[in-house]
Amino acid sequence: MKRHLLLGLLLCGSILSTNAENTDSLRINKLETALQSETRARERLSSELNAQKSIISEQKKIIDSLRANINVNAQNIKTTADQLGVKIEDTNTILETKANTTDLKSKSTVGAILLGLLLLISAVVYVLLNKRIVKGDANIEALRAKADKLNEEVLNQFSLEMAEMKKISDALAKAPTSSTTSSSEDHSLIKTLADRITFMEMTLFKMDPKVRGYKQLTKSISQMKDNLLANGYELVDMLGKPYNDGMKVTANFIEDEDLEAGKQIITGIIKPQINYKGTMIQAAQITVSQNI
Repeated sequence: MKRHLLLGLLLCGSILSTNAENTDSLRINKLETALQSETRARERLSSELNAQKSIISEQKKIIDSLRANINVNAQNIKTTADQLGVKIEDTNTILETKANTTDLKSKSTVGAILLGLLLLISAVVYVLLNKRIVKGDANIEALRAKADKLNEEVLNQFSLEMAEMKKISDALAKAPTSSTTSSSEDHSLIKTLADRITFMEMTLFKMDPKVRGYKQLTKSISQMKDNLLANGYELVDMLGKPYNDGMKVTANFIEDEDLEAGKQIITGIIKPQINYKGTMIQAAQITVSQNI
């Protein structure tokens, strides 16, 4: 009877272990599918945002050109007015010695009319150019609003995904530890979570912090990283830090002339470095900006 009871307990334990593995596998598959879908959506949004940034840049160039033209026209008007004033004055002096008072008044009137017409034409040009500038500013604001709307949608999607990731993380924290936790297979789900967290952080890094939902998602990511750290998993922070040749990373280098000469700065994280209880279980893949 004891032997049968022991066999029954072993069989139940085996079934529970199999169910747990199947549940983790389903969660991994579900998360990977969501990651792929979100990555494609983010690529489309990124492409559209880049196009909008290009349009905004062109609009700014046009506005700057129009403003420069207005300044030039204003200066020309002032110069012309000054020149006309001098010419009228000179003409009046000459006419005083060669013509009677009636002729002098006639010439002065003609000069004043010409000056008035010139000023009127210049005012019309100024008004038209100013309207174009106002319209250009309105277009830029509309594009910015659309970009902010797209960013808000991305952050909302990230927030939903973060809630699902937190459930998985909490489940992992409650799961019993295994004697084989050093193998790479045991960390596959953690690596997936870490890669996704890094993708979210890089997306936030490129966004305006004023976008609605930015602070909330940043806080959720920080809490997730703290939760992983409490379970022995550290996501090494490298973004914005100097690069050196001794780092155990896979690096992609790009030139940036805005950096100080000789500088190498980590400006992108594709995959984070993950340490488990002080031992690296995943090397980082990074982008390094340099001016060498």
